[in-house]
Amino acid sequence: MKEIQEASVMKVLLSIDNSKGILDRLFRLIRGIPGADLITAPIELNEIMAYVQGFQPDVLVVDLCLSDGTAMDVMRALGFTNKKLTLIILTDQPYEDIENQLKALGADFVLNKSLEFELIIKILSRLGEKDRGSHLAV
Repeated sequence: MKEIQEASVMKVLLSIDNSKGILDRLFRLIRGIPGADLITAPIELNEIMAYVQGFQPDVLVVDLCLSDGTAMDVMRALGFTNKKLTLIILTDQPYEDIENQLKALGADFVLNKSLEFELIIKILSRLGEKDRGSHLAV
C-alpha cells in the first residue's frame, strides 16, 4: 500500500458525480476524519488533472463516470507514475471486468458509491492513522 508522507495531514481530492446527496454525505463523512484536508473538484478530466497538480493529494477519490470521460482516462493521463497517490474509484457499475481493468491501471480500491460509504471512510481513516503498518487491512 502507498504510504502518506505526513501522517498529521492527509490531503483528499474528491471528484464524484453531480448527485448532491451523495457528494454532501461523503463530504461530511470525510470531514469527520481527523487530519483529513478535503477539497472537491469538478468532474471534468482537465479540471481533475489541474487539481491533482495544484493540490497534490495523498488520496484521489474519483467517480468512474465523468462528464467528459472516465476514471480510466484520469489514470491514463496521470500515467500513474505517482506511486504515493492512493486512488479510490467509485461506481454503481458492479461489473467485474471493469473492476479488473481499473485495478490493472493502478486503482487501489474500486467501491460502490451508493452502498460502500462506510468502507470508504474506513479506508481513509486507516490511511490517515499515524501508526499504521505498510499494509491496509480492510
